[in-house]
Amino acid sequence: MKSATNENPFSNRAIWLYAVAFVFYATNHMLIIALPFFSQTMGAGRSEIGIIMGSYMFVSMFLRPVAGAVVDRFGSKNIFMIALVLNAIVLVSYTAESLWAFAVMRALQGAILAFFSMTVHLLIMDLLSDKVRGQGLSLLSLASMLPYTFVPALVLFMKNQVTITEMLLLFAGLGFINIFLGIRLFLVLGNRGMNKKKKAEESLTEEGKRKAIKALVFPSLVMLLASIVFCVAPTFMPLYLESQGLDTAPLYFLVETGVLILIRFFGRKHIPSSASFPKGLLILLIVCFTLSPALLALSLSTPVLLAAAVCNGLALSLLYPTLMTYISFVVPEKVRGYSIGWFIAAADFGTSSGAFVMGWLADAFTYRGMLAAAAGIGAFALLLTLLQRRQKAVTS
Repeated sequence: MKSATNENPFSNRAIWLYAVAFVFYATNHMLIIALPFFSQTMGAGRSEIGIIMGSYMFVSMFLRPVAGAVVDRFGSKNIFMIALVLNAIVLVSYTAESLWAFAVMRALQGAILAFFSMTVHLLIMDLLSDKVRGQGLSLLSLASMLPYTFVPALVLFMKNQVTITEMLLLFAGLGFINIFLGIRLFLVLGNRGMNKKKKAEESLTEEGKRKAIKALVFPSLVMLLASIVFCVAPTFMPLYLESQGLDTAPLYFLVETGVLILIRFFGRKHIPSSASFPKGLLILLIVCFTLSPALLALSLSTPVLLAAAVCNGLALSLLYPTLMTYISFVVPEKVRGYSIGWFIAAADFGTSSGAFVMGWLADAFTYRGMLAAAAGIGAFALLLTLLQRRQKAVTS
Protein backbone atom coordinates (compact mmCIF):
# COMPACT_ATOMS: atom_id res chain seq x y z
CA MET A 1 0.00 0.00 0.00
CA LYS A 2 1.35 3.39 -1.00
CA SER A 3 1.90 5.91 1.78
CA ALA A 4 0.14 9.26 1.76
CA THR A 5 3.54 10.93 1.26
CA ASN A 6 4.08 9.05 -2.00
CA GLU A 7 0.72 10.27 -3.27
CA ASN A 8 1.43 13.94 -2.51
CA PRO A 9 3.53 15.95 -5.03
CA PHE A 10 3.85 18.60 -2.29
CA SER A 11 5.28 16.31 0.38
CA ASN A 12 8.20 17.69 2.41
CA ARG A 13 10.75 15.58 0.54
CA ALA A 14 9.35 16.55 -2.86
CA ILE A 15 9.33 20.26 -1.97
CA TRP A 16 12.92 19.97 -0.71
CA LEU A 17 13.94 18.46 -4.06
CA TYR A 18 12.17 21.28 -5.95
CA ALA A 19 14.07 23.77 -3.77
CA VAL A 20 17.45 22.19 -4.56
CA ALA A 21 16.61 22.24 -8.28
CA PHE A 22 15.47 25.87 -8.04
CA VAL A 23 18.73 27.06 -6.42
CA PHE A 24 20.87 25.00 -8.82
CA TYR A 25 19.20 26.39 -11.95
CA ALA A 26 18.96 29.92 -10.53
CA THR A 27 22.74 29.99 -10.07
CA ASN A 28 23.31 28.67 -13.57
CA HIS A 29 20.90 31.18 -15.10
CA MET A 30 22.73 33.98 -13.27
CA LEU A 31 25.99 32.88 -14.87
CA ILE A 32 24.36 32.80 -18.31
CA ILE A 33 23.60 36.51 -17.94
CA ALA A 34 26.68 37.59 -15.98
CA LEU A 35 29.55 35.72 -17.67
CA PRO A 36 29.30 37.50 -21.05
CA PHE A 37 29.61 40.86 -19.25
CA PHE A 38 32.51 39.62 -17.12
CA SER A 39 34.27 38.12 -20.15
CA GLN A 40 33.86 41.32 -22.15
CA THR A 41 35.31 43.32 -19.26
CA MET A 42 38.37 41.04 -19.36
CA GLY A 43 38.89 41.67 -23.06
CA ALA A 44 37.07 38.75 -24.67
CA GLY A 45 35.68 39.21 -28.17
CA ARG A 46 32.31 37.99 -29.39
CA SER A 47 33.67 34.70 -30.68
CA GLU A 48 35.47 34.01 -27.40
CA ILE A 49 32.32 34.77 -25.44
CA GLY A 50 30.42 32.42 -27.75
CA ILE A 51 32.90 29.61 -27.08
CA ILE A 52 32.75 30.15 -23.32
CA MET A 53 28.96 30.17 -23.19
CA GLY A 54 28.40 27.50 -25.85
CA SER A 55 30.61 24.93 -24.15
CA TYR A 56 28.05 24.57 -21.35
CA MET A 57 25.18 23.11 -23.37
CA PHE A 58 27.47 21.41 -25.91
CA VAL A 59 29.18 19.29 -23.22
CA SER A 60 25.91 18.67 -21.40
CA MET A 61 24.12 17.50 -24.53
CA PHE A 62 26.71 14.85 -25.38
CA LEU A 63 27.10 13.63 -21.79
CA ARG A 64 23.41 13.15 -20.98
CA PRO A 65 23.14 9.51 -22.20
CA VAL A 66 26.44 8.72 -20.44
CA ALA A 67 25.14 10.37 -17.26
CA GLY A 68 21.97 8.33 -17.50
CA ALA A 69 23.91 5.07 -17.81
CA VAL A 70 26.14 5.99 -14.83
CA VAL A 71 23.14 6.87 -12.68
CA ASP A 72 21.43 3.61 -13.67
CA ARG A 73 24.46 1.72 -12.44
CA PHE A 74 25.42 3.58 -9.26
CA GLY A 75 22.09 5.06 -8.16
CA SER A 76 20.70 8.59 -8.32
CA LYS A 77 21.08 9.42 -4.63
CA ASN A 78 24.90 9.32 -4.48
CA ILE A 79 25.44 10.96 -7.89
CA PHE A 80 23.05 13.71 -6.78
CA MET A 81 25.28 14.71 -3.86
CA ILE A 82 28.49 14.40 -5.87
CA ALA A 83 27.03 16.74 -8.51
CA LEU A 84 26.12 19.36 -5.87
CA VAL A 85 29.61 19.25 -4.30
CA LEU A 86 31.38 19.52 -7.66
CA ASN A 87 29.07 22.37 -8.69
CA ALA A 88 30.04 24.36 -5.59
CA ILE A 89 33.75 23.74 -6.27
CA VAL A 90 33.36 24.93 -9.86
CA LEU A 91 31.51 28.06 -8.72
CA VAL A 92 34.38 28.90 -6.36
CA SER A 93 36.87 28.33 -9.20
CA TYR A 94 35.26 31.11 -11.25
CA THR A 95 36.83 33.58 -8.80
CA ALA A 96 40.15 32.95 -10.57
CA GLU A 97 38.74 35.56 -12.97
CA SER A 98 40.48 34.50 -16.15
CA LEU A 99 38.99 33.71 -19.55
CA TRP A 100 40.59 30.26 -19.55
CA ALA A 101 39.05 29.53 -16.15
CA PHE A 102 35.66 30.71 -17.39
CA ALA A 103 35.83 28.42 -20.44
CA VAL A 104 36.97 25.35 -18.49
CA MET A 105 34.55 25.89 -15.60
CA ARG A 106 31.64 26.45 -17.97
CA ALA A 107 32.38 23.17 -19.74
CA LEU A 108 32.63 21.40 -16.37
CA GLN A 109 29.30 22.89 -15.36
CA GLY A 110 27.80 21.44 -18.51
CA ALA A 111 29.01 18.00 -17.42
CA ILE A 112 27.62 18.54 -13.92
CA LEU A 113 24.29 19.66 -15.37
CA ALA A 114 24.01 16.39 -17.31
CA PHE A 115 24.34 14.36 -14.10
CA PHE A 116 22.33 16.67 -11.85
CA SER A 117 19.30 16.92 -14.15
CA MET A 118 19.32 13.15 -14.52
CA THR A 119 19.35 12.53 -10.78
CA VAL A 120 16.57 14.98 -9.89
CA HIS A 121 14.30 13.47 -12.54
CA LEU A 122 14.89 9.97 -11.22
CA LEU A 123 14.63 11.02 -7.58
CA ILE A 124 11.21 12.63 -8.06
CA MET A 125 10.07 9.44 -9.80
CA ASP A 126 11.24 7.44 -6.78
CA LEU A 127 9.73 9.83 -4.22
CA LEU A 128 6.24 9.79 -5.76
CA SER A 129 3.83 7.05 -6.72
CA ASP A 130 3.07 6.24 -10.35
CA LYS A 131 -0.28 8.02 -9.97
CA VAL A 132 1.24 11.46 -9.35
CA ARG A 133 4.53 11.03 -11.23
CA GLY A 134 3.39 13.36 -14.01
CA GLN A 135 2.53 16.07 -11.47
CA GLY A 136 5.94 15.74 -9.83
CA LEU A 137 7.79 16.03 -13.13
CA SER A 138 5.72 19.07 -14.08
CA LEU A 139 6.48 20.80 -10.76
CA LEU A 140 10.17 19.91 -11.07
CA SER A 141 10.22 21.47 -14.54
CA LEU A 142 8.50 24.53 -13.09
CA ALA A 143 11.15 24.83 -10.37
CA SER A 144 13.93 24.75 -12.97
CA MET A 145 12.17 27.30 -15.16
CA LEU A 146 11.12 29.87 -12.54
CA PRO A 147 14.58 31.51 -12.34
CA TYR A 148 14.12 32.65 -15.96
CA THR A 149 11.39 35.02 -14.75
CA PHE A 150 13.52 37.14 -12.43
CA VAL A 151 17.23 36.23 -12.78
CA PRO A 152 18.02 38.39 -15.86
CA ALA A 153 16.68 41.56 -14.23
CA LEU A 154 18.37 40.72 -10.91
CA VAL A 155 21.79 40.15 -12.48
CA LEU A 156 21.54 43.26 -14.67
CA PHE A 157 20.79 45.28 -11.54
CA MET A 158 23.57 43.69 -9.49
CA LYS A 159 26.31 44.10 -12.08
CA ASN A 160 26.24 47.86 -11.54
CA GLN A 161 26.10 47.56 -7.75
CA VAL A 162 28.85 45.05 -6.91
CA THR A 163 32.25 44.02 -8.26
CA ILE A 164 32.88 40.94 -10.37
CA THR A 165 34.57 39.21 -7.44
CA GLU A 166 31.67 39.95 -5.10
CA MET A 167 29.13 38.58 -7.55
CA LEU A 168 31.18 35.44 -8.18
CA LEU A 169 31.48 34.90 -4.41
CA LEU A 170 27.71 35.22 -4.18
CA PHE A 171 27.33 32.48 -6.81
CA ALA A 172 29.76 30.28 -4.86
CA GLY A 173 27.78 30.90 -1.67
CA LEU A 174 24.60 29.73 -3.37
CA GLY A 175 26.45 26.60 -4.45
CA PHE A 176 27.40 25.77 -0.85
CA ILE A 177 23.88 26.56 0.39
CA ASN A 178 22.63 23.99 -2.09
CA ILE A 179 25.01 21.39 -0.65
CA PHE A 180 23.39 21.83 2.76
CA LEU A 181 19.92 21.59 1.21
CA GLY A 182 21.02 18.46 -0.62
CA ILE A 183 22.49 16.85 2.51
CA ARG A 184 19.17 17.15 4.31
CA LEU A 185 17.38 15.50 1.40
CA PHE A 186 20.11 12.85 1.16
CA LEU A 187 19.58 11.91 4.80
CA VAL A 188 15.78 11.73 4.69
CA LEU A 189 15.84 9.60 1.55
CA GLY A 190 17.56 6.81 3.49
CA ASN A 191 17.42 3.51 1.60
CA ARG A 192 14.34 4.46 -0.36
CA GLY A 193 14.01 2.69 -3.65
CA MET A 194 16.59 -0.01 -2.86
CA ASN A 195 14.11 -2.82 -3.46
CA LYS A 196 13.22 -1.31 -6.82
CA LYS A 197 16.88 -1.06 -7.70
CA LYS A 198 17.52 -4.72 -6.86
CA LYS A 199 14.63 -5.80 -9.05
CA ALA A 200 15.90 -3.58 -11.85
CA GLU A 201 19.33 -5.20 -11.75
CA GLU A 202 18.02 -8.22 -13.63
CA SER A 203 19.50 -7.91 -17.12
CA LEU A 204 17.29 -7.16 -20.07
CA THR A 205 16.98 -9.58 -22.92
CA GLU A 206 18.21 -8.43 -26.33
CA GLU A 207 14.59 -8.24 -27.44
CA GLY A 208 13.80 -6.06 -24.43
CA LYS A 209 16.66 -3.69 -25.24
CA ARG A 210 15.49 -3.41 -28.84
CA LYS A 211 11.95 -2.63 -27.75
CA ALA A 212 13.22 -0.04 -25.25
CA ILE A 213 15.10 1.80 -27.99
CA LYS A 214 12.06 1.64 -30.25
CA ALA A 215 9.85 3.07 -27.49
CA LEU A 216 12.27 5.99 -27.09
CA VAL A 217 12.48 7.02 -30.76
CA PHE A 218 9.07 8.63 -31.19
CA PRO A 219 8.96 10.86 -28.07
CA SER A 220 12.58 11.93 -28.63
CA LEU A 221 11.88 12.85 -32.25
CA VAL A 222 8.79 14.86 -31.31
CA MET A 223 10.75 16.68 -28.58
CA LEU A 224 13.57 17.44 -31.03
CA LEU A 225 11.16 18.89 -33.60
CA ALA A 226 9.33 20.85 -30.91
CA SER A 227 12.59 22.28 -29.57
CA ILE A 228 13.49 23.56 -33.04
CA VAL A 229 10.18 25.43 -33.16
CA PHE A 230 10.43 26.63 -29.56
CA CYS A 231 13.84 28.22 -30.15
CA VAL A 232 12.37 30.61 -32.74
CA ALA A 233 10.69 32.96 -30.25
CA PRO A 234 13.56 33.68 -27.82
CA THR A 235 16.18 33.81 -30.58
CA PHE A 236 14.49 35.74 -33.38
CA MET A 237 11.20 37.29 -32.21
CA PRO A 238 12.77 40.47 -30.73
CA LEU A 239 14.82 40.98 -33.91
CA TYR A 240 11.82 40.40 -36.18
CA LEU A 241 9.55 42.75 -34.25
CA GLU A 242 12.23 45.43 -34.09
CA SER A 243 12.79 45.15 -37.85
CA GLN A 244 9.09 45.92 -38.28
CA GLY A 245 9.29 48.94 -36.00
CA LEU A 246 7.39 47.21 -33.19
CA ASP A 247 8.27 47.14 -29.49
CA THR A 248 5.85 44.39 -28.43
CA ALA A 249 8.45 41.69 -27.73
CA PRO A 250 8.30 42.22 -23.91
CA LEU A 251 4.51 41.81 -24.05
CA TYR A 252 4.86 38.54 -25.98
CA PHE A 253 7.33 37.03 -23.52
CA LEU A 254 5.39 38.27 -20.48
CA VAL A 255 2.22 36.54 -21.69
CA GLU A 256 4.07 33.39 -22.77
CA THR A 257 5.86 33.09 -19.41
CA GLY A 258 2.65 33.75 -17.47
CA VAL A 259 0.81 31.01 -19.37
CA LEU A 260 3.75 28.62 -18.94
CA ILE A 261 3.85 29.08 -15.15
CA LEU A 262 0.08 28.87 -14.65
CA ILE A 263 -0.46 25.83 -16.86
CA ARG A 264 2.59 23.95 -15.61
CA PHE A 265 1.28 24.37 -12.05
CA PHE A 266 -2.50 24.11 -12.44
CA GLY A 267 -2.48 21.85 -15.49
CA ARG A 268 -0.16 19.23 -13.99
CA LYS A 269 -3.10 16.97 -13.03
CA HIS A 270 -4.00 16.59 -16.69
CA ILE A 271 -0.67 14.93 -17.56
CA PRO A 272 -1.34 11.18 -18.01
CA SER A 273 0.68 9.32 -15.39
CA SER A 274 0.73 5.82 -16.86
CA ALA A 275 2.09 3.82 -19.78
CA SER A 276 -0.91 4.83 -21.88
CA PHE A 277 0.11 6.75 -24.99
CA PRO A 278 -1.13 10.37 -24.42
CA LYS A 279 -2.15 10.82 -28.06
CA GLY A 280 -5.00 13.29 -27.50
CA LEU A 281 -2.97 15.63 -25.30
CA LEU A 282 0.06 15.43 -27.61
CA ILE A 283 -2.05 16.35 -30.63
CA LEU A 284 -3.43 19.39 -28.76
CA LEU A 285 0.04 20.56 -27.70
CA ILE A 286 1.57 20.04 -31.14
CA VAL A 287 -1.29 21.98 -32.72
CA CYS A 288 -0.52 24.80 -30.27
CA PHE A 289 3.20 25.08 -31.08
CA THR A 290 2.38 24.79 -34.80
CA LEU A 291 -0.22 27.55 -34.65
CA SER A 292 2.11 29.96 -32.85
CA PRO A 293 4.61 30.56 -35.72
CA ALA A 294 1.82 30.19 -38.29
CA LEU A 295 -0.12 33.05 -36.71
CA LEU A 296 2.98 35.25 -36.53
CA ALA A 297 3.74 34.54 -40.20
CA LEU A 298 0.30 35.92 -41.06
CA SER A 299 0.18 39.00 -38.84
CA LEU A 300 2.05 40.87 -36.11
CA SER A 301 -0.99 42.71 -34.78
CA THR A 302 -1.29 42.74 -30.99
CA PRO A 303 -4.27 40.30 -30.78
CA VAL A 304 -2.46 37.80 -33.03
CA LEU A 305 0.78 38.25 -31.11
CA LEU A 306 -1.01 37.51 -27.83
CA ALA A 307 -2.74 34.44 -29.31
CA ALA A 308 0.63 33.13 -30.53
CA ALA A 309 2.15 33.71 -27.07
CA VAL A 310 -0.69 31.79 -25.39
CA CYS A 311 -0.33 28.87 -27.83
CA ASN A 312 3.43 28.67 -27.38
CA GLY A 313 3.18 29.00 -23.60
CA LEU A 314 0.64 26.19 -23.42
CA ALA A 315 2.80 23.86 -25.52
CA LEU A 316 5.96 24.73 -23.60
CA SER A 317 4.26 24.10 -20.27
CA LEU A 318 3.06 20.54 -20.83
CA LEU A 319 4.88 18.91 -23.76
CA TYR A 320 8.16 18.16 -21.95
CA PRO A 321 6.67 16.73 -18.72
CA THR A 322 4.07 14.76 -20.70
CA LEU A 323 6.66 13.03 -22.88
CA MET A 324 9.07 12.57 -19.96
CA THR A 325 6.34 10.90 -17.90
CA TYR A 326 5.38 8.63 -20.80
CA ILE A 327 9.00 7.53 -21.31
CA SER A 328 9.44 6.78 -17.62
CA PHE A 329 6.64 4.21 -17.85
CA VAL A 330 7.34 2.54 -21.20
CA VAL A 331 11.08 1.89 -20.79
CA PRO A 332 12.46 -0.62 -18.25
CA GLU A 333 13.64 0.78 -14.91
CA LYS A 334 17.04 -0.84 -15.58
CA VAL A 335 17.71 1.66 -18.40
CA ARG A 336 15.41 4.49 -17.34
CA GLY A 337 18.24 6.96 -16.73
CA TYR A 338 19.95 6.09 -20.01
CA SER A 339 16.66 6.49 -21.90
CA ILE A 340 15.83 9.81 -20.25
CA GLY A 341 19.37 10.97 -21.07
CA TRP A 342 18.79 10.41 -24.78
CA PHE A 343 15.42 12.16 -24.57
CA ILE A 344 16.87 15.29 -22.93
CA ALA A 345 19.82 15.22 -25.35
CA ALA A 346 17.33 15.26 -28.24
CA ALA A 347 15.67 18.35 -26.74
CA ASP A 348 19.06 20.06 -26.30
CA PHE A 349 20.09 19.19 -29.85
CA GLY A 350 16.82 20.61 -31.19
CA THR A 351 17.37 23.87 -29.34
CA SER A 352 21.00 24.31 -30.41
CA SER A 353 20.62 23.15 -34.02
CA GLY A 354 17.28 24.94 -34.38
CA ALA A 355 18.84 28.34 -33.77
CA PHE A 356 21.34 27.66 -36.56
CA VAL A 357 18.79 26.24 -39.02
CA MET A 358 16.21 28.96 -38.40
CA GLY A 359 18.85 31.67 -38.64
CA TRP A 360 19.95 30.29 -42.00
CA LEU A 361 16.33 30.23 -43.22
CA ALA A 362 15.80 33.82 -42.07
CA ASP A 363 18.90 34.91 -44.01
CA ALA A 364 18.04 32.87 -47.10
CA PHE A 365 14.42 33.99 -47.19
CA THR A 366 12.76 36.31 -44.64
CA TYR A 367 11.65 36.14 -41.02
CA ARG A 368 8.17 35.38 -42.31
CA GLY A 369 9.56 32.51 -44.38
CA MET A 370 11.36 31.22 -41.29
CA LEU A 371 8.10 31.26 -39.31
CA ALA A 372 6.33 29.40 -42.11
CA ALA A 373 9.08 26.76 -42.04
CA ALA A 374 8.66 26.43 -38.25
CA ALA A 375 4.94 25.87 -38.77
CA GLY A 376 5.80 23.23 -41.38
CA ILE A 377 8.01 21.42 -38.86
CA GLY A 378 5.12 21.48 -36.41
CA ALA A 379 2.79 20.05 -39.05
CA PHE A 380 5.26 17.22 -39.68
CA ALA A 381 5.36 16.45 -35.93
CA LEU A 382 1.56 16.42 -35.92
CA LEU A 383 1.48 13.96 -38.81
CA LEU A 384 3.92 11.65 -37.01
CA THR A 385 1.74 11.74 -33.90
CA LEU A 386 -1.45 11.00 -35.81
CA LEU A 387 0.24 7.94 -37.36
CA GLN A 388 1.79 6.75 -34.10
CA ARG A 389 0.30 3.66 -32.49
CA ARG A 390 0.12 2.94 -28.80
CA GLN A 391 3.42 1.66 -27.42
CA LYS A 392 3.34 -1.06 -24.77
CA ALA A 393 5.64 -0.87 -21.78
CA VAL A 394 8.85 -2.88 -22.16
CA THR A 395 9.24 -5.37 -19.33
CA SER A 396 11.93 -7.78 -20.55
